[in-house]
Amino acid sequence: MKIRHKITLWVAGAGLLTSVLLSLLAFLEMREQLFRILDSDLRSRAAALAERLSKEQRPLGAEWVNALSFRTNEYWIKVYSQDLRPVYQSDLSTVVDLPLYSNRGNHGYTVRAFLSRQSGQLFQDKRDDEVPFRVRVIEAQIGGVPYLIQIARPMEKLQEEIAELQAGLGMGLAGSTALLVILSYVFAGRILKPVADINRLTKEINEHSLEKRIPVGASHDELNELSATLNRMFDRLQYSFSRLKQFLANASHELNSPVAMLRLFFDEATQRQDLPEAFQHQLTSQSQHVLRMDRLVKNLLQLSVLELEDSLRPEEFSLKDLVQSVLEDFSLVLTEAKIHLETHLPANLNMIGDKDKIRRMLINILDNAIKYNVENGEINLELTQKENFVRISLFNTGPGIPKDEQEKVFEQFYRVEKSRSLHYGGAGLGLAIVKQIVRLHHGMVSVESEPGAWTRIDVTLPQHLD
Repeated sequence: MKIRHKITLWVAGAGLLTSVLLSLLAFLEMREQLFRILDSDLRSRAAALAERLSKEQRPLGAEWVNALSFRTNEYWIKVYSQDLRPVYQSDLSTVVDLPLYSNRGNHGYTVRAFLSRQSGQLFQDKRDDEVPFRVRVIEAQIGGVPYLIQIARPMEKLQEEIAELQAGLGMGLAGSTALLVILSYVFAGRILKPVADINRLTKEINEHSLEKRIPVGASHDELNELSATLNRMFDRLQYSFSRLKQFLANASHELNSPVAMLRLFFDEATQRQDLPEAFQHQLTSQSQHVLRMDRLVKNLLQLSVLELEDSLRPEEFSLKDLVQSVLEDFSLVLTEAKIHLETHLPANLNMIGDKDKIRRMLINILDNAIKYNVENGEINLELTQKENFVRISLFNTGPGIPKDEQEKVFEQFYRVEKSRSLHYGGAGLGLAIVKQIVRLHHGMVSVESEPGAWTRIDVTLPQHLD
């Protein structure tokens, strides 16, 4: 689960729990307040009844039922003497009996009683015949004689209002929860936006863009501290990469002259005719190793220069003329390898770029196409132009490249066929140099191959450097 979703759930859950608790407290307080109002009304009704009966100045009896102007369908009333004998009761009390709890003091109590709908006394709901009553028992003096007045009022409508209140609170909780989830999701996204930016910028930083840094804001929160820590780590990585590249460049440069001297020595030694045949054979074998070492040192030096300088010397030139010049340099090699060359070079195809680096790129891909070919094989080199881009497509027959290794051929020191690479002096740097040159020109390079049949390298470069 994403952190954004976790934050949303935590905030929404905490908000929902708080809302439920507050709503429950508010509901209980409102419910208690309603009961207090109802109890006060019952007490005032009982006091009014006692006062009315005291004014009559005659004993209580059944004849008082018609003498009182009281809405008996709204109130349940019974008056008890000291020995708890009923001396008066309202019409509603004759229909339903309610228990007498004379020890409740100043507090009312609630009871539920069965009252048939056919009685016509109340308008209870159609779900059941049970009706809740709020009851109070009050001591009163009537004509100087103490009595107990038990008065009650049906709470059918009050219960409906409480049910409506519960439904309203439930709907309010549902709405507030939905709103809280939406707001939590939005605010969690805003809170985590700097993290997303850090993640995106971190992905953009690689070995070719170690100079990039994550912006650090003016605030001193944890995210800015994380950004500063990551930037310090990138500083160390950039320093280490720079030192490594510098060491590689220096080592290649220092090895260049000794290896060149060794190669010159072995070239001269192999030309001598006065040496024993076995020693001559050994010199020739060692000369091949020195030649391979010389190529490796030169490729390392060239790759190091490309990575350290990371700059171009752009000029306008004819790409067709440059390709033809490179092909002339390889003409003898193509003839000896019995490879048929076919070209499609449109005229007036000019571009702006580093001519020397583009030449090196062409040499490397053409050298690979010749090395990893077959006898009487084919090479097809085609130049095309589309909008503001030029495309160099080089096709060659040969063993091809397995599907799972096609993306790796541009890595440094990666070789598909180790035996053939050793035989031809390959070190796995040719296509790495090609990729670096293409990157400097803001282009793209890709490989497509059918194992055992053919390989095609496609290089796309902008016609004009910005």
